[in-house]
Amino acid sequence: MIELSIVIPCFNESPNVDEFHRRVVAVCEPIVESFELIFVNDGSRDDTLDKLKTLAAGDARVRILSFSRNFGHQAALTAGLDHAAGRAVIVMDADLQHPPDLIPEFLQKWREGFDVVYAYRQGRRVRIGYKFFNWLMQTEIPAEAADFRLTDRRVVLAFRQMSERSRFLRGMLAWLGFKQVGIPYEDQQRFAGQRAYTYRKTFSMAGHAILAFSRIPLRVVSALGFLTLLLGLAYAAFILYAKFFGIRPVEGWTATLMTILVLGGVQLLSLGVIAEYIGQIYEEVKHRPVYVISESIGFQNASPDKVG
Repeated sequence: MIELSIVIPCFNESPNVDEFHRRVVAVCEPIVESFELIFVNDGSRDDTLDKLKTLAAGDARVRILSFSRNFGHQAALTAGLDHAAGRAVIVMDADLQHPPDLIPEFLQKWREGFDVVYAYRQGRRVRIGYKFFNWLMQTEIPAEAADFRLTDRRVVLAFRQMSERSRFLRGMLAWLGFKQVGIPYEDQQRFAGQRAYTYRKTFSMAGHAILAFSRIPLRVVSALGFLTLLLGLAYAAFILYAKFFGIRPVEGWTATLMTILVLGGVQLLSLGVIAEYIGQIYEEVKHRPVYVISESIGFQNASPDKVG
């Protein structure tokens, strides 16, 4: 069995793949008996696929999965994990922001008995945000943890049993448990090209993660509805009390408008949250594949048009 698989999602990474291959091979060859590099071409619009084919022609350890279109970073990581044959699997980006020099530390921790070794960005101060996010998701994700990590084969096999369409790998791997340890690192500058993972995509992924892992938003809107009911009953009691004891209640359009706005706002907010969960359910019940492979190179069991 191959000792190590390295999964690399690629979207318009043409300027980076040659240098990435050179650096990773230089790190792995002295310390790993056998390894494979699984490049997942996520619908790149440049000549990334051509560059990868050139690499595969010169290095039998290079494997390529090419999607029929852009399915996203999480889908690309999923495809790589689905096809990895190694006893340990590392996922990392092709732009060299994840330093290959950290691979020996990953392997050392793995050989010490850890099932998951994750890298976390040091020197940042957003732990309060992560605590709130973990509270919402009800799953403990280490602060500043990246997708850059090593997973043991039994973790990969457990991950493959998770069939949901909406993917958030950091949360899914944290939910699985197993023995985990973190290694600090500092983000490197991109070797070349522009950052493809925008802040909009980051916030979108966070929203999907909360919907996939937490029912707290539903409980919040239920609590808002109950609080609104209590306020309405209290106001009704005040009106009745004022009527029977001759106290002049608040009259006019201001009180009426405020009541309508508050009730309407709570109702619309509640409907919006419920609609998001219904949309999530709708996506799941369609059972569409997470990705579609149009071309594969270097795999015996990965055929064109394979879906996952």
